[in-house]
Amino acid sequence: MVQKALQTKWRFIDTGINDGFTNMAIDEAMFRVHELDMTPPTLRVYEWEPAALTVGYFQNIKKDIDEQKCLENGIDIVRRATGGRSVLHKDEVTYSVVASGKCGFPYGVSKSYKAISQGLIAAYKILGLDVSLAPHREDSAPAACFNAASFGDLTCRGRKVAGSAQYRRGDVLLQHGSLPITLDVPLIFSVLNFSSSKRRERAVAVFRKRATGITELLGRKVDRQEMKEALFQGFQDAFGIRFFEDTLSSYEEDVSRTLLEEKYNPTAPLKAG
Repeated sequence: MVQKALQTKWRFIDTGINDGFTNMAIDEAMFRVHELDMTPPTLRVYEWEPAALTVGYFQNIKKDIDEQKCLENGIDIVRRATGGRSVLHKDEVTYSVVASGKCGFPYGVSKSYKAISQGLIAAYKILGLDVSLAPHREDSAPAACFNAASFGDLTCRGRKVAGSAQYRRGDVLLQHGSLPITLDVPLIFSVLNFSSSKRRERAVAVFRKRATGITELLGRKVDRQEMKEALFQGFQDAFGIRFFEDTLSSYEEDVSRTLLEEKYNPTAPLKAG
């Protein structure tokens, strides 16, 4: 259990399938409204259609991303509010947690990452995998987030199975993360820039050794609904809470629409970090 003082009333929201611009707008809207103390802590789960490449807040798109390849493959490019490297969202379930110190959530980057990892570890256990929090490691690997371990990442049998990123303001946090069912490695590396084909090949080889999806580890195709149900139960067990299933509030919907129009608008040019 995370800690005894943790507020026990949490929302669970499944917003289903949206494009990447909408998904990032919703996450930020949830953060902003919770910051105003208008919503309880929340676990949200969601999916992506079409596939999207999210890039870290400070990442240089022109340098790291082949925008033409993304266009050719129908992949949206969306800048996240959180840091880190690029992530291709395709065959996966994504989670986001919005919480704060007011609800008893652990304060500080490391403590909050470790707390959320308990929920994820419990969820993977339900699915049949023993995963653990990866030791933090920075390296000079290319722009693919799954090529390097950082805070909040989970590994199984020495390979990364989940990556997360976090944004904080005061004692309020938004953490979201990618939980891949399968990884389309050729597609991931086709949309990243490399100085040579040899460098790309080496990066692919390293990636295959370091990262995988849950299907490969379990030896069976995992249904997305199964993953969502595991997250629901895993977070309840790890946090000692009880979810009530809910939808976005009307105010959250209004804020997300405004963010979509003014910040995450797919017709607006993306500025390099």
